[in-house]
Amino acid sequence: MNTKFKSSFWVTTTQYIATPIIIILFLYSVNYYFNNLGQSTEDFKTVSFYLPFLFWASVYMIFSIYELRYIDVSDDNIKTKSIGIGDEIINYNEIEWINQSGIGSNWYILTFKYKNKETGKSKIIHALPEMYTIRESLSIFNPFADLEITKFIRSKIISSNGDYRTDNEPSRWYIPKRMFLSFLPFLVLYFFVL
Repeated sequence: MNTKFKSSFWVTTTQYIATPIIIILFLYSVNYYFNNLGQSTEDFKTVSFYLPFLFWASVYMIFSIYELRYIDVSDDNIKTKSIGIGDEIINYNEIEWINQSGIGSNWYILTFKYKNKETGKSKIIHALPEMYTIRESLSIFNPFADLEITKFIRSKIISSNGDYRTDNEPSRWYIPKRMFLSFLPFLVLYFFVL
C-alpha cells in the first residue's frame, strides 16, 4: 500500500491523551464539590458552572475518541487504525460522504460516513489530517479551502461511485454545530436551573 496521505500522529495522539485528563478533571471537580458542599456561595456558583461544562466535555470527548481514527490514504482504499477497535479497510465506493471542518487554527477534522461491510450499517468516523504544504499549514487565512487530502479522497469517491453527489455532503459547520447542539442542554441547565 503506497500511502498518499495520513493522519497527524502528533495531533491524534494528543487527543487520546487529552480525553483521560478531561475526565480526571471532571471527577476531581465532582469530588471537590461534594467534599466542600455548602462552604460558601461563591464556591457553589463556581463549581456549579464547571461541573456541567466538564461533564459535557467528558461525554463529548468519549464519543469523539470512539469515532476518532488514524488513517492511511492510498490509491486503493483508506486504512483506519484505532485503539481497542483495530484496523479496518474502507473502500472508496463504500463512503457515503466526506466532510472537512476547521476548528481553531490549523486543526482540521475529516469526517467520513460509510457503509460498514460487516454490519451493513452506516458508520461515522473522524480523522485529524497531517498538513502537507506550507499553504495548508497557513490555511487559517482561508479555513474553507479544501485540504489536498480532502480533494484526493473526494476524487477517489467520485471515480469509484458514479452516484456520489457533493451536494449531499454536510456543511463545513457540521462539527461546530454538533458541538454547540450537544452543549446547549448544559447551558440551559446552568442558566435556568442552577
